[in-house]
Amino acid sequence: MAAQSWLRQGESMHRIFERRPGFLASTVAGSPKAPHVPVNPVPKCAQAVSADYLKPSELVARGEHVGDEWVHDRGIRGWATAADGHQLAVQVADVLAAGNGYAWLVTTTQRIAVVIPARFIDQPAAPLVTWWEQPPNAVRGIRDVLLGRAFFGTPFASIDFADGSNLLLRQ
Repeated sequence: MAAQSWLRQGESMHRIFERRPGFLASTVAGSPKAPHVPVNPVPKCAQAVSADYLKPSELVARGEHVGDEWVHDRGIRGWATAADGHQLAVQVADVLAAGNGYAWLVTTTQRIAVVIPARFIDQPAAPLVTWWEQPPNAVRGIRDVLLGRAFFGTPFASIDFADGSNLLLRQ
């Protein structure tokens, strides 16, 4: 398995936030964007976004949803919230968005990282390539939450970063 060769000596996998169809959205400095548009420099994915990905609804794209209504939009797989574009949730959203749905977030005993299979980049160096990483103390906490207006809720992982930013990922 590619993930096993990616791990460092003494490192073990903690959690894999699996790829889900859909786009990331964000609210950066109070400005909502659906889909999220990277604000920091990002690597390039050689594979285009899958044609079967649902686009965010016009309601969500215009920012006319109320509260967490966006979770019912199957075109949205997650939402980053940050005071500015340099915060960690935005950095993660940037590289996940640049991965065109082929990159995913992982946490290990030694780091939190966004990885992408090498076949989706121009010059693969290994079976799995790291596009972004931080030490574990960059994350204040990870919680499983139910969001939305349905009785049972929609499951998301809520990642609270030490800098005060947050990333919600559909589970």
